[in-house]
Amino acid sequence: MEKNSFQEVYEKIEVPQEDVLKAIQNGMNRASFDVPKTKRNTKIVVWSTVAAAAILVSSSFISPSMSHVMANVPLLGKIYETFNDAIGRSLQSQELITELNKTASSKGIDVTITNAYYDGAVVGVTFNVKGNLNTEESGKVVGFYEIFDGDEGISDSKELVHMEPTDDGYIGHIQLSYPESELPQEATFPLEFKTIGGKEGSWRFDVPINQLPYETVTIDKESSEEFSGVKVHFDSILFGQASTAINYTATFPIQGKHDQVRLEVYDDKGDEINISMDGIDLKTIEENDHIIVKGRSIIPQSVKGETKYLEVHPKVAINEQDQFVSLNASTPVEIKADRQNLAVTIEKITVNDHSLGVDFQVNYGDEMGRSFGFFKDFARNDVLFVKETEKDIYMEPMQHAVKTIHKDELRFRSTFDIRKLDGFNLNNYVIRVNLGSLRANIPVELDKVKMDVN
Repeated sequence: MEKNSFQEVYEKIEVPQEDVLKAIQNGMNRASFDVPKTKRNTKIVVWSTVAAAAILVSSSFISPSMSHVMANVPLLGKIYETFNDAIGRSLQSQELITELNKTASSKGIDVTITNAYYDGAVVGVTFNVKGNLNTEESGKVVGFYEIFDGDEGISDSKELVHMEPTDDGYIGHIQLSYPESELPQEATFPLEFKTIGGKEGSWRFDVPINQLPYETVTIDKESSEEFSGVKVHFDSILFGQASTAINYTATFPIQGKHDQVRLEVYDDKGDEINISMDGIDLKTIEENDHIIVKGRSIIPQSVKGETKYLEVHPKVAINEQDQFVSLNASTPVEIKADRQNLAVTIEKITVNDHSLGVDFQVNYGDEMGRSFGFFKDFARNDVLFVKETEKDIYMEPMQHAVKTIHKDELRFRSTFDIRKLDGFNLNNYVIRVNLGSLRANIPVELDKVKMDVN
């Protein structure tokens, strides 16, 4: 859901290539503040994480894959394995990949959709590109595309994709969850590339996709947490040939429209099962002062016959807005999350001719199962001294040093160098506290749910 911020940036861009890349970089800079480096969950289609149409570079969208029918070219023949597309690799071994070979040309560039798969709730499309293209330093080519005509109601409807070089061009791969609760047996997948290798154009396809056989098992189980006001009802499991999808309905209070559901899944032996796409929003409605989200998470393997049951541990990252403390404030000042037991207490602010010091305690000294390093990282990146007029702009933080005052109590002191600030005035600057960084890595944990696979 938090991807909305990226979408808002995109809508203001008139020239896609250069400005889009810059906008995405700015978004990534902000994300580095929102999620501490100590634990960035790659399952978030952040992320996380992190839900509505968006622009971001997503690991699940830059892993090229190609059909077994192209095995005469070494890189292409090994593409599923090379780029770790577990679903495509499994379907390839079962000879369930559909060859297409549809071409669109523009600005001297040819794009060919080579093959596709549609397994359960997962769609995969592979393509190759030929022409005079500008490359990155890595040798890759960057493209920008829209799916389903850039529908804002579809998660990840506007994306970048990185293409890998081959002997005679470049190859790329797009993978996504089908963006509807109901899965048709036959459908078309509207796909249009807007820029490729620095050139603007239009390479449009209506990719036909045919659903492979799958099984739906109804699940009627629910988990909730009273204080945060969140509830997750598990609706069904889809067992595909090479994938498993868990469908759920999440209910949040009205202020939780950017809350994020995350799932951890374990088999009957207690081993964690990888989730490749988590917290996918299929539909969001507002009803009776609540936000209701139809969501889905994808396991990149078929678990049917591999385990007797799935044990699902649902978690919800509670959305928190940045909060600000005036430099003239009477300390201590307590910054608390509204729906979660998270807090930062600004204990003292001191100013002299050279520096500004901020003494603060994180989370009342409660580590909540996280390492000290996690909180030290938070102290460095998420309690910052910023200009009042730029408090909502995320950029490199002002030069500062962080000292641990009391490790066991999670007390820190940040000292900011103010000597180069022209016309420094206490009224012109504030302390920005990013509680969103804490909630991203300390989500609300709901009761686990056991789902019989058979």
